Amino acid sequence: FKASTIALFVAMFLHAAVWQTLHPDMHELPDPPITYGVPGWSMKFLRKTGYFKFLYMNHEGHHRAPGAHGNYNVCFPLADHMLGTYVGVIPPKQPELRAA
Repeated sequence: FKASTIALFVAMFLHAAVWQTLHPDMHELPDPPITYGVPGWSMKFLRKTGYFKFLYMNHEGHHRAPGAHGNYNVCFPLADHMLGTYVGVIPPKQPELRAA
């Protein structure tokens, strides 16, 4: 194998491991089992890191953007910047205060 082929497979495996560990957890779903590919517990140590908090905040922008158009890449947000799909951090809507 060429080094580039090995690097590609390593990158694909790491992306899958990060995705399976972080994305279901972001939606409060159980960890995917090994029958779904890389098990969700494989990199669970990332869940309490600043890296995960950044990815979580970035992913929330995906769900808050109109039609969920933007911030598609959960594990590699730089791709959204490169492809023009980054919508930034979108804070949650504040409840409207009503005058009494």
